Amino acid sequence: MLYRNWLNLNLHLLWCHNRHVAEGTKKTGPTLEFTEFTNSAAWLVREGWARVEHDGQSYTAHPGEWLIVKPGPRVQTFSHDARMLSIAFEARWPDGSHLYQEGLSLVIKASEAPELEQMVRPILNLVMEIAPGTWDVRDHPADLRCFLRLEQLLCEWLSVLSEILDGRGVRHSGHFGIDERVRIAVDLLHARDLADPLALETLAAAVHISPNHLIRLFRKDLKTTPNQFWDRLRIEHAQSRLRQPEIRIKEVAIDLGFKHLSHFSKWFKRHTGRPPQAVRE
Repeated sequence: MLYRNWLNLNLHLLWCHNRHVAEGTKKTGPTLEFTEFTNSAAWLVREGWARVEHDGQSYTAHPGEWLIVKPGPRVQTFSHDARMLSIAFEARWPDGSHLYQEGLSLVIKASEAPELEQMVRPILNLVMEIAPGTWDVRDHPADLRCFLRLEQLLCEWLSVLSEILDGRGVRHSGHFGIDERVRIAVDLLHARDLADPLALETLAAAVHISPNHLIRLFRKDLKTTPNQFWDRLRIEHAQSRLRQPEIRIKEVAIDLGFKHLSHFSKWFKRHTGRPPQAVRE
């Protein structure tokens, strides 16, 4: 791949924790089950056990083992006493596909890859300093030096993970041939205020083509339309915010420009199949 192809990769940290899974959740019972997470993640189990199920397969990690999770729809189940070091991140191409997907999930003994824990420790320390307990570090204040340091640490850790995965035959995906105008439009969408409606004519004008031509390019390169891409960004923001117990549902609705909570709930359910409260619970 050319260097310019890698510029299409959207890479950022979501959170890094070292605690009991049950901490901060209302779920009760001998096991804890979650179905709303789709991000990339890696868990080092300290106590109890952790399991992920997808594509008809089940993968379980016990103390002293890493579980490298396949991103996408899945069922996550933990023993109620589970404690683990976890790191969650996004590494995706503009069409929504993930950097690592095929060949996962994967269980790895921590003793076989000690550098994986060593490299995640500085990330945990920095997250504990700027946003302890967060489910989305992007929503917390950070100056330029902090941002660059966090990106550097994440890239260094991901470099170690990529070497380990490569040694086990797990290859990263690539995204070639994206039209430069589509790439610029995607960058502009990522930079927009999520509360603003998408003005297709303005977006197309910014890349010097007609709206219909922009739609055709999006469908060709990203298998979606600008409006669908914009809705995906807004839904992902809503889901991320709803996971944070201190954030009220009304605040999430305001973030996205909804004046009435009922309108937000209907919009959210239309796109996800369930109401916002279901994600919160």
